[in-house]
Amino acid sequence: MATKFQYLKGTIGHLFLFLVNFSVLVGIIESLQLFTPSLPILNAMVLGYMLTHTFILLSVQQGVQILELIRMRLPTILVTYYFEISDQETIKVPLFDPTKNRLAVFILLLVITGGPILFPIFAIYGFLLVWGHLAIIALAPARIVQYFGIFLNYAPPLLLIIAAVIIVSIVMIEMKHE
Repeated sequence: MATKFQYLKGTIGHLFLFLVNFSVLVGIIESLQLFTPSLPILNAMVLGYMLTHTFILLSVQQGVQILELIRMRLPTILVTYYFEISDQETIKVPLFDPTKNRLAVFILLLVITGGPILFPIFAIYGFLLVWGHLAIIALAPARIVQYFGIFLNYAPPLLLIIAAVIIVSIVMIEMKHE
């Protein structure tokens, strides 16, 4: 039976991870503004890779977090999970074991190809933008309507639908394996 401290620890962990994920999403959305016709092709390719990679990793991270929230487990941060396990240990969660699950292979590839570098970059960038915008809103409350319009323009429903499909797919796949 879980204690009140464990519930509190899980609640704080999930809230913190939701804040980090939101900051990453804001960082991705704001970075989309960098694509301009004057952006050199190599820079556009690198930025495109960074944005695509981080968005997919964010969607998978959010799907795993929602699954863990449903199952009442502590949240797992995917970019650090595989580095916390020694070579002699077995992976306890079948969803993260590449020998048992194809999704785990995909997650491992995302982590290996830059997850621990790209995810924190967008998290810090998004976090600074959120706090900067909150300071502006506190000084001029009428600007919240303007920022809401900007958010609606840069977060098209298509991105939200793609993220929802990935999240629901992860939850359905894991529920099927139980």
